[in-house]
Amino acid sequence: MSKLGFVDGRHYSAYVVEVRRLKRVGDLDSAKEFLLRLVDASEAEAEGGGWGVDPWYYEQLAIIYRQKEQPADELAVLERYERQAKAPGAVSVPLRLAKRLAGLRAKAAQ
Repeated sequence: MSKLGFVDGRHYSAYVVEVRRLKRVGDLDSAKEFLLRLVDASEAEAEGGGWGVDPWYYEQLAIIYRQKEQPADELAVLERYERQAKAPGAVSVPLRLAKRLAGLRAKAAQ
């Protein structure tokens, strides 16, 4: 049985350094695929525990999608974040993501 919030035997939060390393070396495809797994784990844990998700993983995905010029995917990940219960505490990242989402929606409406 897998534990909520775990990916390959480790809690999703243990992989921040690995995501940063993949991005630093320019392996955006691997970082993206890994982040998608981490977001899934974060959402499963949040739902199972009755708390909110960490915005960092969604923000990193949005950044990668922007770098790869994939606006539809960027919009989708920001909308996915918007639908989630938010973790308490951090305010600046959720606000930044909300502004980014509003900008993408405005572009799409043009």
